[in-house]
Amino acid sequence: MNMPDFIIFETPMEYKPVLYFQRKLVDLRNNDKIDDTFIFLEHNDVYTAGVHYRGNDDIIRVERGGYETYHGPGQLVVYFIINLRERKMNALDLIKKIQNSVVNTLKYYNIESYPMLNEKTGVWHEDRKICSIGIAIRGFSTFHGMALNVNTDLSKFNRIMPCNFSPDIMTSMERISGRPFNINSVRERLIQSIEKEFDIKEKNIYKNVDLVGYGNGLLP
Repeated sequence: MNMPDFIIFETPMEYKPVLYFQRKLVDLRNNDKIDDTFIFLEHNDVYTAGVHYRGNDDIIRVERGGYETYHGPGQLVVYFIINLRERKMNALDLIKKIQNSVVNTLKYYNIESYPMLNEKTGVWHEDRKICSIGIAIRGFSTFHGMALNVNTDLSKFNRIMPCNFSPDIMTSMERISGRPFNINSVRERLIQSIEKEFDIKEKNIYKNVDLVGYGNGLLP
């Protein structure tokens, strides 16, 4: 296993192009054309639904587990393109590593949190959900990932049943602490937590890559 790639987008991204990007990277990872890849970004406003959702709303359906959720500015999203076989992991191992990374990041900011599995999969603060997690697997590789509410506009959850819960179940770092956070600083702290949890000693960092050209033999 060579050095993983950490891809950082510094401005909010539309959802569908990044979804297609993930799918391309999964195929490349399964064919050993790229190494494990971690994608960090915020999205523009969007609602998505996982494989358990049975509604008929005009919402983007995706392959991940779970139900409806919202993505938007102020929310730190990380997608994990990881070859489970190469890392000798299963899906539950990955989810637990994601949870541990988030819990340790929140601990740095003096926010107590804890992981939950099954119908409550994610990271919770008291009786509120601060981080949603949903992954998909194609071949031996994963995609999709996690969404941590940093300064998220929580009112955007009101039009859905996030993760099949009432909208008021969601919380954010800003709501808990009573102040906004620099999302770039939170991202850097989360990167450190992920490096530790996934035992990453070295990595490549790319910013604002071309979604079409990346992985096709072109420089990021």
